[in-house]
This record gives sequence, C-alpha cells and structure tokens, in this order.
Amino acid sequence: MTITSRVFAGALAAVIVLGLAPIGHTDTARPMIVVAHPDSDAQAAFLMSNFDETHNHAPGEIELLIWPGDLARLDAAGIDYHVAIEDLLEHDAGGTKADSVQVLPGPDRDDYRRLEDYNAEMKKLAKKNPGLVKLFKMKRPSLEGRTVYGIEIATNVTSSATDGRPIFYIDGIHHAREWPAAEYPMLFAHYLVEKFGKDRKVTSLLKRARVILVPIVNPDGFVYSRESPAQNSFLGAGNGFEGYWRKNRRSLTGVTVPAPRRVNPDAYGVDPNRNYSYLWGDSNGGSSGIPVNQTYRGTAPFSEPETQNVRDIILSRQVTLVVTNHTYQATVLRAGGGRAPEDDILERLGGVVADILGYRNMPSVGYPTTGTTDDWAYAAIGSLGYTIEHGSQGFHPPYDHEVGQFWKQHMDAFVKLLEYSADTRYHSVIKGKVANGPATLTIRKKFLTPLSPGNPTGEKAVRERVKMNLKTMKDGTFEWHLSPSDRPYEKKPENFILTISSGGKSKTIEVHVDRGEVVNLGTIKL
Repeated sequence: MTITSRVFAGALAAVIVLGLAPIGHTDTARPMIVVAHPDSDAQAAFLMSNFDETHNHAPGEIELLIWPGDLARLDAAGIDYHVAIEDLLEHDAGGTKADSVQVLPGPDRDDYRRLEDYNAEMKKLAKKNPGLVKLFKMKRPSLEGRTVYGIEIATNVTSSATDGRPIFYIDGIHHAREWPAAEYPMLFAHYLVEKFGKDRKVTSLLKRARVILVPIVNPDGFVYSRESPAQNSFLGAGNGFEGYWRKNRRSLTGVTVPAPRRVNPDAYGVDPNRNYSYLWGDSNGGSSGIPVNQTYRGTAPFSEPETQNVRDIILSRQVTLVVTNHTYQATVLRAGGGRAPEDDILERLGGVVADILGYRNMPSVGYPTTGTTDDWAYAAIGSLGYTIEHGSQGFHPPYDHEVGQFWKQHMDAFVKLLEYSADTRYHSVIKGKVANGPATLTIRKKFLTPLSPGNPTGEKAVRERVKMNLKTMKDGTFEWHLSPSDRPYEKKPENFILTISSGGKSKTIEVHVDRGEVVNLGTIKL
C-alpha cells in the first residue's frame, strides 16, 4: 500500500468511525418513529437510500426509524412527515418477554431465542430424528467466525436416491433486528417433526418434497442485536445500534475481536438483502452505495459470506420455491415487484398465503429494492420467490404480541407454500431410465445475471452457474423435480446440459423444460 492510499484509508476510517460513534452525553435526542409523506418517486428514493426505513409502509407513506441527527436532515429535505412514536426507547421499555409462557411447537417459550438456542435445537432435532432431519453447516463462516447452520427435513432425508424431490427453501434474519423472522422458520421445523406420521397432509408432503430451513442467515448481526445490554438500548446514531442493528458486521479495517467477544469494533455492515446479484448496484433508491446507510449494498454482488451461502444452496439444489422472512409490514411480497413475466402465478399463490395470514398481498414493499433474495432466486433459476413481512407492531415486539398470538396461521401458511413447492404445475420435471443401471446425473447451466446500469463495478452482468447432482434408483430410473431451464426474464430459450455417467461411460445431452412440463427422456443408453 502506498503512503497516499494509507493516508486515504486512515481518513476514511476516521470519518466512518466518527459517524458510528456514540453521540455525546450532552445530546439528549432519542430515537423515534416518524411517517414521511413523499410526493414523488424521487423523494421516496431519497428516503429509502438515506434513512432507516422500517418496512411498515402504505401508499404515500414511508415509516422511518429516526436516529439523532436524522430529523434535521429530514427537515432540510423539505419532506412532510408526522411523528408516530416520539421516544422509541420509552415505548419499548416493557421489553420483549411475554406475560406468560407460550405453548408452541417445540419448547414452550416466553421470549425470543438466542443464537445458541437455535443451534442447539437444530442439532437436537437432527439427533433425535435421524431419518427425518439432517443438520448441515454452511460452507462459509460469518465475518466474526460463527458457523451458520441449517436443517433439511424429509422422509429418508440422508438418501441420495431421493434427491430428485423438489425443495422448499425458507430462511430468516437477513436483517439482524427482525427477530420474529427466525422464530417462524424454527417453529416450522418443530411443527413438521411433531406432525409427521400424525397429520396426513404433512406426512404426504415430506414424502414428496424436502424442506431446507436456515433460521439465521446473519448470525453476527443477530447476536449484536439480540445480546445488546438492554435489548433496545441506544448507544449511537446514524448507522443503527444495539437492538436495532440491521446489517451484518462487515468491518472497515478487517480487524475482528477474537472469541469469545467476537464483535467487530468498527463495523459499518452490509445489508445482505441488497447484496444479491440481480440488478445489484442501482442509483434509483433500491439500495445505497454509502457504507453507513442502512441499505448499503456492499462493494460487489455476493461480496458477503451470508449471501454466498444462500447462493450456493439455491444454485446446487432443485429449489422450486423460496421464502425469506422479515418484519414488519403484514404483507406477502412477490418476486418481480408485479412486473415478473409470471406475475399471474406469483400473485395468485401469494394471495392464498396472504389470506391465511390475514396480510395484504402486495407486489412490493412499496418502494424500489434491488439485490434482494427472492428477486434474485426468481431471476437466476426461476424459483417462485416470496418475502413475508411479519406483523405490524415493530421489529421485535413482545413475544406474545407477535409469535405467541400468530404462530398457528404461520404454520398453515408455510404448509401451503410447501404444497406449492411440491406441485408439478409450478415447476418442471425431467424423468427417464438409464439402461446401464445405476448412474450419476449432473445438470449444469452457465448464465449471466444482469446488474443495474452504471453500478459501481462497471460490469454489465455477473457470471453464475447451476450445478446439481442426482443418483438414479438401482434400476436406473430417475425423476428430477426442478425449476424450468428458461430463466423468466430471458427472451431466448435456454437448455440444461445433462450428463449421465455409469460404469466409466458417460453421455451429455441438452434438455429444455418449461414450468409445469414433464420431459420424459425414455431409456438412455450409454
């Protein structure tokens, strides 16, 4: 590093660290909730890129979490607003614990889980149910060195002979402060295990499909939020602090405090749900290029281990439906923001789920977003994608006000989504028989995912690759459920490259399959 670059890096560090530093004791300002009323798309984009939005929006209204110093900036912008909660800390003084223990799938609880609770429960489910539940570790640890765990649930879960079944992928805690977003996937894991063999629908679905659950995508941010000294305490401004931390814990200098503290002292964080590749890097308010902003997208698509982990699952498995969980807007949002080529399907299925939850069925959160989970999954592999914004009372309201009161509706909604993931009308199937007997099948496809024009990398697209493997049955037969070979936004037909290998011989063919189509390749001779 040159002297000039060292001086610049030091200056930048000073600026950002000062921006993150706790406000002086003489400043008595407190965080508050305001509702802004933008009168144009430009004003809405300005608010979304420069303030801490809560997701709880309505037409013509954008709710903001205002940190000390923000109100002056909002006044200077000349955007009309009204104060909804004048003192957020006083409003939250009651804490998050329920008045009584809530009876739930799995352990009964009166407060939100901690990271160690999630990890222990996933490990216990897998150990007690070895034929039904499988624990797995994500390839990449978090920035602060934490292992990211998930579980897979299905009958005969460890058998590679059944890997052709469709997969329902569900995750939580891209955003650290949205604690219910992890509770519901964890409860669903317990629910499926408890209902298997007792509930006809659940049992049938777990024979026909697999469920992959990753309750905590962003463990560093979650721990920072969940373990804050007073849960919702306020120690600073601008970037969000303590219980209201949103992003991951990306460090400015790359220096990480060693275990057991594992807290980056100069974290500014990246928003994982703006770090996926599809249309990454826009300049229209769908994300921010400023590190201390809440929607900071990172330096490049998939720059963060959290999104790399999710990407690796989606591109290596036959995922037919993706749900990512957030708070709080009481909505079911769908990939494409109402502009997807198959919006008729996405809207109709989302509407059924929204009715179960008592939520609104919405095309988008009400403002531009780019680089998000469901938009990327749909654009990259054609997986039906949804974001569920849980509740309307806050990022993590008292446990009984959200999870304890509404968990049953969420289990019904997730079962319906699992049903859709298994329904062949909404994905594709390739089947056949290898004449030589047992064989290994591999599907590959390389493609370019478009980035937003003018994005900071200067690239038009990012190269991605699907690679999935399958072992046939002993007699050589196979049935492979997966998303279509055509990506939905591409106008030209696209094929899968299918390679069949057995006994030292192999054969490669191209396969085209549409949504809702079953392609029978017949008997394949090597």
